[in-house]
Amino acid sequence: MTIVDKAGEYVRFLTSYIWWKDVMDRCLALVLLIVLSPFLLIIAMFIMLDSPGNPVFSQERIGKNGKTFILYKFRSMHKRHDDSKYLAFMKRYVEENSFSMLDENGDDKYGLIQDTRVTRFGYLIRRSSLDELLQIINILKGDMSFVGPRPDIPYAVQFYKEHHKKRLGMKPGITGLWQIFPSRRQITFEETVQLDLDYIRQMSLALDTKIVLMTAFEIISFGHRQKVTDDATIGKDVTVGESIKNGIKA
Repeated sequence: MTIVDKAGEYVRFLTSYIWWKDVMDRCLALVLLIVLSPFLLIIAMFIMLDSPGNPVFSQERIGKNGKTFILYKFRSMHKRHDDSKYLAFMKRYVEENSFSMLDENGDDKYGLIQDTRVTRFGYLIRRSSLDELLQIINILKGDMSFVGPRPDIPYAVQFYKEHHKKRLGMKPGITGLWQIFPSRRQITFEETVQLDLDYIRQMSLALDTKIVLMTAFEIISFGHRQKVTDDATIGKDVTVGESIKNGIKA
């Protein structure tokens, strides 16, 4: 078999898998929505008790091929908050590939380490990623997949370089390779993009299953693995290579 034949065979496999992946995603999302409905209602109730207002947060995100869609999450912040510092951080994160939240004096430059926008219950559901559960609705609508590159906000996408835009070539996901890294909150933007592109090149049922199972473990353990790693690495520069030593090998 020639290289051209192998390439053609891989393209056919990828096309077929993406189609089946979409079918499986929607079927599983429907089952989960039905099964988890009581649990989702309980989360919504606790959100409203902790911070009055709509428990659902909706936000415009960029999906496949640059198409915008509305992403749903459980609200983890106070209804009225200032996002200016967060947007400033995102601009620097994408443009300068800098994760640092500290200024030259070692102070919390963007107010994100001890984020006052986040509610008490919001902190808990963020730590365990339970705030992301409502995105099964996005999967049912066809906007997202269970596994794929994370959908970014339009403000961040405007600072993308050309190679960053390759991550927009497929449906975004609730979880992915970089989300299950023990130190995911410490890796640079370039590293997250590289991991997303690695996933796109390597995607398969086996890899998707592994990512979903590790994500489920993270939720069940209430983010314990992530918390331990965050406490150990906060303020440090952690590379993807170091993360691989401590976490999944894609």
